Amino acid sequence: MHDFGGTYVSRTIELAQPVDPNQTTAVLFNPTTGTFSFVPATFVTAGGTTKAVLKRPGNSIYTVVEFSKTFDDLKGHWSQADVELLASKLVVNGTTDSSYAPQKEITRAEFAALLVRALGLTEVNAAKFNDVQANDWFTGAIGAASQAGLVEGFENGTFQPNANITREQMAVMITRAMHAAGKRAAADTQGLSRFADASSISGWAKEAVAQCVNAGILNGVTGDTFVPAAKANRAEAAVMLKRLLQYEQLMN
Repeated sequence: MHDFGGTYVSRTIELAQPVDPNQTTAVLFNPTTGTFSFVPATFVTAGGTTKAVLKRPGNSIYTVVEFSKTFDDLKGHWSQADVELLASKLVVNGTTDSSYAPQKEITRAEFAALLVRALGLTEVNAAKFNDVQANDWFTGAIGAASQAGLVEGFENGTFQPNANITREQMAVMITRAMHAAGKRAAADTQGLSRFADASSISGWAKEAVAQCVNAGILNGVTGDTFVPAAKANRAEAAVMLKRLLQYEQLMN
């Protein structure tokens, strides 16, 4: 069996020595492509023994690796620690080997692909949107995201994969990922009253934004503004993913 239908199952690998969780990650090995990919995991040490506790809704070949990654254009950037953490865990990639481009806006397809990777899901060619073609680089990721209930398209049957994702759209995808991973936050929208622009949050996104804010995954652009229609960038996306994984206890 390769797929547990969305149920996260834990398995444990005992390690020979203590490790730094920030530079250690569990990975899935794909024997067909010869590549490794991120697997959600936490590292615990008790009684002198260190264990990696892997959590994933499927079976595969697993191991644990150490890796450290940084980017030249992150030095001094507010997102540096979080981006480097996720890069070292093979969740996010740079635009080049030495550049991350933290301020570059991120597309809906790119963010969906990051969510799929962060949750340890397997890509599937099951996309149901009329603007997602079989040969697009993001087809497998959007197929997996759609199958897991992380994304929905627009009323006209499109996904608009190349459109830049807004903060409120990102909030909706994140809350669906929370649901898939098993731990939700309160959807009480009263806390949104601290944002002067709360009324500009779309009705379809209000509860999702509230959940993300209540979970500490998404903050305002300033102390009293949320700016729901603002385009999210690569730095923000990485920080949101890191907070999501920690909230769901899929990462230390």
